[in-house]
Amino acid sequence: MKKIMIKNYKSNSKKSFLLFFNAIVLYFLTISNIAYAQKKPAPDKLLAGKIFTIELAAQGKKAGDPEADEISFKSDKFTSKLMKTDEKFAPSAYTAVLDTADAANKVITFESESKNAGEELLKWTGTITGEDIEGTAVWTNKKGKTKKEYTFTGSLKGKKKK
Repeated sequence: MKKIMIKNYKSNSKKSFLLFFNAIVLYFLTISNIAYAQKKPAPDKLLAGKIFTIELAAQGKKAGDPEADEISFKSDKFTSKLMKTDEKFAPSAYTAVLDTADAANKVITFESESKNAGEELLKWTGTITGEDIEGTAVWTNKKGKTKKEYTFTGSLKGKKKK
């Protein structure tokens, strides 16, 4: 009878140890997944859904006349209609920051970088004050050399510029 009790005791302690070990492993796997899970950036609430009509003016010797364009902030993506259609720059993520220093005017700064199929980069930076927008766009080749520079001004679509 003593032999049976000893076997049951050893069998139960092995089961308890395995159960405890599995619980610890499961705990650490869960914690590591939570720790390494990437958080999505919060959706933009400053510019979401806004569309601006702008005049895009090339700078430098081969400047030419300014071109009409429409830039939008939709589905957390920045899009230039002209650059998407003519130069194949894809819609891209953007950042927008509200300047809290000027309480009288709502001033928002934004940045966005998009690429085309040729791995060229178009970096947009701008400032929105009320319903008016202005900024620059710099187009660089895949080696980082500036190809073209632009300035732009405009206003919220549907609003007349003063």
